Amino acid sequence: MGYSGSSFFTTANAKYIIKSVPRAFEHQFFRDNLLEPYAEHMRTHPASLLVRITDFLCTRHATLGGLLGTAPTHHIVMENILYGQADTDDNNQAWQTFDLKPTSYFFPERDIAGGNLASEATKSRLADKFEDKLMLSGEQADDFKRLLESDTKMLENANAVDYSLFLVRIPIPPAEPSSTSSDNPFADPVSSGGGDTVGTVPPKTSPWVAPSPPSWRTGIESADGRFVYRTVLLDFFWAKHKLQAQVMTVLIKSWNLVARQGPMSITTTADEYRERFLKMCADIVE
Repeated sequence: MGYSGSSFFTTANAKYIIKSVPRAFEHQFFRDNLLEPYAEHMRTHPASLLVRITDFLCTRHATLGGLLGTAPTHHIVMENILYGQADTDDNNQAWQTFDLKPTSYFFPERDIAGGNLASEATKSRLADKFEDKLMLSGEQADDFKRLLESDTKMLENANAVDYSLFLVRIPIPPAEPSSTSSDNPFADPVSSGGGDTVGTVPPKTSPWVAPSPPSWRTGIESADGRFVYRTVLLDFFWAKHKLQAQVMTVLIKSWNLVARQGPMSITTTADEYRERFLKMCADIVE
């Protein structure tokens, strides 16, 4: 279960994740406002960091569970950038994951009464902190910045806020021989000049093989050769203009008349969220 009430499943081959989208304002926003801009952006920006959503599924007829709100009526299918972990990470501990968004916003679970009104389980689902740095070459850093600016501009134009950067850090064992793999789970849907052929994480005998050419979705080797990074932009379903966001905005503005805590990540404007998000991403790059 996710923080928003979503359920997550993986396909049998672990290449894809099925995520329920139970909240009506989220799946309505994706269907009515974001689907076409998202599809067009992915067509024209094949290197995009936005997570690849392959299917948007919904029930064709009304169901009792859907009417009562006890069963989700909408799901998305998206690629799983943790693909290969089960084959290369025996204890599922060497691969580190971080769900990052600006933490300077007001979070009631954390900031009201010093966080004493929320359980540790609830607070643990808030945004992570990446206390280290991404060790990137100048070319890698420029590419990372360019992709983030392009992707977040599309989200800003759609009035989306509260999205996050999902980062996977995979350690590279020293003196590990390289091999190649013919499997290709994350080939880009649109490519040119013969296609974007990528590799995958091979079996346990070789914890990492850098794809050729590498991508942020399949793995970029750090400048110091210690890690491989994978990253995508996730959770871009909260729209500032939807009723729930507007109601929350009014509530938070009323609260700030007394507490002066500032906006939440779901009540700020799309351009302001993008500004803080890009700064957060810049701050973690070395």
